[in-house]
Amino acid sequence: MRRSVGFMAVLLTVTGCVSAAPPSLRPSELQTEWEGAPATAPSASIDAAWWRSFGDPVLDALIALAERRNLELRLADARIREARALREGSQAALLPQLNGNAGLNQGRLLGTNMARPIATLGVEASWEADVFGRLRQESRAAEADQAATMAERDGVRLTMAAEVARTYLEYRLYRTQHTIAEANAKAAEETLRIARARFEQGVASRLDVERTLTTRGETRARVAQLAELAGSSRQRLVLLLATTPAELGEVLPETGPVPRASAMGVLLTPTEVIGQRPDVRAAQERLLAAVARRGAAEALRYPRLTLGSVLGLQSGTEAAAFLSGGSLLWSLGAGLVAPLLDFGRIRAMIDAADARQEQAYLSYELTARTGLQEVQTALILYTQGESRRNELAAATESARRAAALARRQYAEGTLSLLEVLDAERTLYALELQDAQATADVSLRLVRLYQTMGLMPPLQEEA
Repeated sequence: MRRSVGFMAVLLTVTGCVSAAPPSLRPSELQTEWEGAPATAPSASIDAAWWRSFGDPVLDALIALAERRNLELRLADARIREARALREGSQAALLPQLNGNAGLNQGRLLGTNMARPIATLGVEASWEADVFGRLRQESRAAEADQAATMAERDGVRLTMAAEVARTYLEYRLYRTQHTIAEANAKAAEETLRIARARFEQGVASRLDVERTLTTRGETRARVAQLAELAGSSRQRLVLLLATTPAELGEVLPETGPVPRASAMGVLLTPTEVIGQRPDVRAAQERLLAAVARRGAAEALRYPRLTLGSVLGLQSGTEAAAFLSGGSLLWSLGAGLVAPLLDFGRIRAMIDAADARQEQAYLSYELTARTGLQEVQTALILYTQGESRRNELAAATESARRAAALARRQYAEGTLSLLEVLDAERTLYALELQDAQATADVSLRLVRLYQTMGLMPPLQEEA
């Protein structure tokens, strides 16, 4: 009894040695607040479906369709099924294994001259008593791998939603700019009509007509370019949704404003971002898997204890003899295998596992720090974009009034054509910039939500 207690004490000590806790990031090593953060709603009131803040039912429908049909997401789901199967296989290794066997051999007993067939039929049971935790560590590694794969799938979902939103916003931007360009083309036509009329009346030169022709040509070229960009964005949506142009046309109308959210609804703290971002969670799970595999490698230094039993029948091929009680065969046993001399093979495996664990930790820290930097950058770009949009909106209104006044005064003969063309070019440029600035704010808000890792969770299988 005393020897058994002593053995268990040693066993617990050694088992603890192969189950080291993973290193972790200390909060003091990371930033705790954002620079230049605006006042926002508390995190508790967050709606992770951030695209709803734009109030655009078309965007909602596109993301819902992508959730069902996106090929990258379906590929990630297949990876999860693979990881789940590997986890189940590693857990099964902890349980006893039962195998059936049957055989027919030709043999001869020693001291006899007659060979006869020998038939065997039975079952074998075996179980490795995971004394030093090798199998448990491998099972933990498989569980962490599955958790990492699920986090990576969350990252694919987040990227997919953000990409659909960005592509849709760009499509709306190009369509809006296309409408602006068409309106400016019509304005150029009207200016050309006035210039020709004044030229025919002898109150304007041929140079005025040529200048207005140049402006009209530039505007028409821009119309064609924007139509091309809108078409490219539309085809990108076809790919993201794994659909056809005809099916997309049923969901996506050609006309519509650029969606814009009234304000940023929520801003997570740096600590919340670390726990929310899928790539950080995946890196953390990969670290846990590396720690577990390091423990499994350490356990290779210690003996393996295997228990086994056999129960069956062995006899000649005659049915009567085979089924008689004398043909019953059984055995019980235990085996202990310990490494004695492997010329450093196990030590090398442990060293390699140590290196992989260090790599996993550094990858985890790098991913966490990169995530915080991305949020900080996205926050700065968003706040600056809002200021730029507000200034451009005011400037565009002033330019619109100035262009209308210039056209009226030119028709009355109190203003030169150069001044009219200059006012129209200014208005055209500002209208395009204003549309771009409006879209940029929405695009930067999408980027900010993406960098924070916001995405509604899926209902997972147990």
